[in-house]
Amino acid sequence: MHELNKEESLFSAVLALPPDQRAAHLRQACAGDAALQARVEALLHAYEQAGGFLEEPVLPADHPSRSTVETPVLEKPGDRIGRYKLLQQIGEGGCGVVYMAEQEEPVRRRVALKVIKLGMDTKQVIARFEAERQALALMDHPNIAKVLDAGATGTGRPFFVMELVRGTRITDFCDEHQLPPRARLDLFTQICRAIQHAHQKGIIHRDIKPSNILVTLHDGVPVPKVIDFGIAKATAGRLTDHTVFTAFEQFIGTPAYMSPEQAEMSGLDVDTRSDIYSLGVLLYELLTGQTPFDTKELLQAGLDAMRRTIREKEPAQPSTRLRTMQNSDLTTVARQRQTQAPRLIHLMCGDLDWIVMKALEKDRTRRYETANGFAADIQRHLRDEPVEARRPGGFYRLQKAVRRNKLAFAAAGAVVLALAAGLTASTWMFFREREARQRADTEAVKSQQVAQFLQEMLDGVGPSVALGRDTTMLREILDKTAGRIGKELANEPEVEAEVCSTLGKVYQAISEYEKAEAMHRRALDLRKRLYGSESKQVADSLNGLAGALRSQNKLAGAEAAARSALDLRRKLYGREHPDVAESLFTLSLVLQSEGLEEGETTGREALAMQRKLLGNDDPRTADSLNVLGYLLAKKGKFAEAEAMFHESLATDEKVFGQVHPQTANTLDNLATMLAREEKFSEAEAVVRQALTIQTNLYGNNHTEVANSLTDLGGILAKEGRLAEAETVDHQAIESYRAAVGETHPLYAAALSNLGVALEKQGRLAEAESLFRQSLVLRQTFPYTPNASNDVSRSIRHLAEVLRQENRPAEAEALTNMNNGTK
Repeated sequence: MHELNKEESLFSAVLALPPDQRAAHLRQACAGDAALQARVEALLHAYEQAGGFLEEPVLPADHPSRSTVETPVLEKPGDRIGRYKLLQQIGEGGCGVVYMAEQEEPVRRRVALKVIKLGMDTKQVIARFEAERQALALMDHPNIAKVLDAGATGTGRPFFVMELVRGTRITDFCDEHQLPPRARLDLFTQICRAIQHAHQKGIIHRDIKPSNILVTLHDGVPVPKVIDFGIAKATAGRLTDHTVFTAFEQFIGTPAYMSPEQAEMSGLDVDTRSDIYSLGVLLYELLTGQTPFDTKELLQAGLDAMRRTIREKEPAQPSTRLRTMQNSDLTTVARQRQTQAPRLIHLMCGDLDWIVMKALEKDRTRRYETANGFAADIQRHLRDEPVEARRPGGFYRLQKAVRRNKLAFAAAGAVVLALAAGLTASTWMFFREREARQRADTEAVKSQQVAQFLQEMLDGVGPSVALGRDTTMLREILDKTAGRIGKELANEPEVEAEVCSTLGKVYQAISEYEKAEAMHRRALDLRKRLYGSESKQVADSLNGLAGALRSQNKLAGAEAAARSALDLRRKLYGREHPDVAESLFTLSLVLQSEGLEEGETTGREALAMQRKLLGNDDPRTADSLNVLGYLLAKKGKFAEAEAMFHESLATDEKVFGQVHPQTANTLDNLATMLAREEKFSEAEAVVRQALTIQTNLYGNNHTEVANSLTDLGGILAKEGRLAEAETVDHQAIESYRAAVGETHPLYAAALSNLGVALEKQGRLAEAESLFRQSLVLRQTFPYTPNASNDVSRSIRHLAEVLRQENRPAEAEALTNMNNGTK
């Protein structure tokens, strides 16, 4: 019985293809099963000889063909069907042929006329054909091809007349016109709304794919049209009576776009969420240039393996698919989307990955409930709003990993449900997997899978993902992971180095600078032993270490690490390369912190190289504009600095959106410059905008939040709004205390800032106490030009307060000391 079902299924699938494709498809589907191929070929031959042997043609009782044995002749260009003249054949499906025809009255126009094939006029096929006509007739939507007329040929075969869509399949149109991702998403949302219209009319398309969505240009504007509801199914109403029942083991649809429940064919009713899955496949292809499962590989695997793949195998995320492409293919895909490969991968990460994967869920209850819901989430993404398809929780992602590696991860079923436990479990699974790899030939592949899983979990801890949530548990996760890797990854130095590097970046992002330094130093040591002192990996670690040291005001060490990274990258890549530009950028930051003039020239060199190699819209170019603008503003070059900040801000908002750390940082720098120009009202508005973004991203206890609060307090004080300034300065002090402690230069600056606000209110004793605390802290910091300037500033403030308190001798002594330090 099973063999018979398999034979019938394959026969149905092959029969639905155009005649010139059937032989090739049959060979691929049989996958070397010569007996099965022979049986299906025999069925096809018998079918072609009999014309319609499954059932007698269904014709009117009084039709002439019932009393004769003459077989009608197939229509050809030049023939007429009713008031339509056939011009040329433009398409052919499983049961119908489509012609371009000319209607001559009552209006003259070109139309598409679809007529049932000779030999396909059985009750079953006519029912399906009639269902398609009725499905289209029910719908009236600008993105769905319209039905204009219907009737029967002289031989009694049904036909219907549709709007002639002169268009190109959507994937070809997007690639030929090199539409960027945003334009592709706009087209896709129109398609979602068309499918939603069909669903509201009780129609499921069941064969959504690029060839059934054509794009035409109306006054230069691309308009998608959904066509071919040939295997549509009505969910309610009279149409159900005319719709063919999907028989057991009958394969309806196109494999690469088919939902798991369609492939299941177990009697589970197919509903509108099957179309959601197919829309997800279409969006995947529009974004990456590939479908989640390759059509050729599906067909070559044979029918049972193909169905099993669709039902059980988890597809790669769009960003992962892009990362694993051949460089030449990835370059082509990026060019067709008017972007560069790294930028395209960055665009996919996060929202778009989550949105696509939600639509592609095996369990249809986890998909979007409606096509409109799908479109709405895309619109939320385009508006930089939180999307419904949020990142799945740690336990759910763990389930996905177990499904992909059933044998290696069989013992992971009892792992705890939270993100912290998910990370711990992934490390434990790695060691279980390592034992299995010792007995198998798959060691490299599985090790890479576990390392990638760990890194993805750690990357999710960053502040841009936390979005204001309490990071206490996230910090605990990092600390536990850092504590375990040295012991438990001792025999996997490559993986340990990658995880240490990732931990260093995340620690840096959440202001844990000492821990970031420790992780980067560990990664650097491992990479030197693994790859040698002159490797790409060593250069990467040196650059990360330089950033961590700079954040702790360890400027001598930071400069040495940054110069080493720059020299090594120049040796590896030459004078001009994106990584060389990155090292120049890092060195510029360090030199600026040291107060050296070389910081500006180095920053300009990095910016020029990034403009040349990466373009003006690359986030790395925007970073350099931001940093260089800040330096120029400190030097009083306000016009040039403001132009740089505005250019950087435009790129940040375009690339990252308005709610992003980089956007907030640029706004904060712009506000500082405006305050230097004494444009206090503009500065206040800009810094408050930055502060709102940073609070949403980081919460209240983060250095970036504290920096913006300090800037806001200073602006308010200069505007004379001293009570407001005092409140804000207290908030800044608390934020610094929680983020970096009470022995950091930033904390000392916040104390001094509050002292200024109190001094202006005449509260001299309180101001004196704060200035003394700030001075003591600043005198303990390592000597740099910046530290010296800060010490001098604290002495001047304290001396001025002492004069106002009628203590001139003490003020004079401080002033003399200050003059001696200059």
